[in-house]
Amino acid sequence: MSDRIKHILFVCTGNICRSPFAEGLLKKLSQENGLDNIISDSAGLLALPGNSATALAQKVAAEYDVDLSGHMAKSVKEDIVNRSDLILAMENSHVKNLLDAFPEAEDKVFLIRRFASFGSKDRGVADPYGLNYDAYRFCFLDIQDGVSGLAEYLDTQGS
Repeated sequence: MSDRIKHILFVCTGNICRSPFAEGLLKKLSQENGLDNIISDSAGLLALPGNSATALAQKVAAEYDVDLSGHMAKSVKEDIVNRSDLILAMENSHVKNLLDAFPEAEDKVFLIRRFASFGSKDRGVADPYGLNYDAYRFCFLDIQDGVSGLAEYLDTQGS
């Protein structure tokens, strides 16, 4: 992992639930904690560019003061991978797909739960797409655990 992390990319499948949750949370925590140099971004391996975050994702995020109303999905592309210092994926399959497509990124691709405080750091975050409110809320809280740990780590690096 890079010594000075500034640009973080969160990756999921469609870039309409999980990775926008993580991007929005890190933006909020960065602002609250004075991590002004941190750039938070998200993309999907199978995204349909321009799609908004799902209605339930927007609802759950808003309950935690994270605004996803302006989110527009985008695909993972070489330029965003190259400029990212850290790439955090939601599932092991995402890590594998990223490394298959961008093997040069091996030293900066990890599961988002690498920074989690509770539970396994080696498991993925379940996809709530197509499920109910409770699934979205559980997903958000799971991601919040990882992103909160990431924000603490970034704070210690002196950003």
